Amino acid sequence: MRLVTPGDSAPTSITRYLLPQEQQVIVVRRHPAILMTPVLFVLGGLILAGVLSNSVSSAESGLVVSGIWWLWLILLAWFVWKVAEWSVAYFVITNQRMLLSGGLITRDVAMMPLSKVTDMKYERSPVGRLLGYGMFIAESAGQDQALRTVNFLPYPDQLYTEVCQMIFPGGKPSPLEDRLRDMIDAIPKMRTELAAAVTTGTEHDLEERRLKLEGVQAQLDQLVAESGEWHRQAAEIHRQLGERVAPGETPEL
Repeated sequence: MRLVTPGDSAPTSITRYLLPQEQQVIVVRRHPAILMTPVLFVLGGLILAGVLSNSVSSAESGLVVSGIWWLWLILLAWFVWKVAEWSVAYFVITNQRMLLSGGLITRDVAMMPLSKVTDMKYERSPVGRLLGYGMFIAESAGQDQALRTVNFLPYPDQLYTEVCQMIFPGGKPSPLEDRLRDMIDAIPKMRTELAAAVTTGTEHDLEERRLKLEGVQAQLDQLVAESGEWHRQAAEIHRQLGERVAPGETPEL
């Protein structure tokens, strides 16, 4: 599984579909097991062509044998096409979306916003456990999404853990988030008190409530500014760490 760091980049065929504010997290090709059916067809066709070639009578062997092998070459060309399609198809996870892109002539890009995912089902068939691939089924609050089922995913256990951590981050809120939430929760109550002071309170009560509300709103503005500065500093640190990654280096799990 390929993790994309700030100093690295996904293939151009992927980056052209990403938003400026998106950060690429994981880029993987689908498991080569997706080519099992084409491989079986090619091998079965080769065996069948050999058997038919040997069973044709000598009187008509020339034209018939040529036709048989031409049919097998068409089957082989179809197999090469499938391999080429697999080589340009990627499953991508960013900090905002899951994307599945593919197609040689007609590009097909399906996506699912992480914010829409309410549940993630993970399946591995006996063959999938043997060969090392799995299938994800994303649920999205009763809405039909372009990307719902993704089969033949490599490193399925690690990939499932990474996706779930991004969709359901959990964890304890930071002190800054707690303060921000307390300020936001306090504003409606203070506005109600201010409205009551306007109708029933004295001029002094009205001024006191108004100043108190303005103070809370000022603290809220300060917390929002602190939060923005914190995110800016974190992004800068992230960028500096990315610059330390040697050119061409790609972290692997």
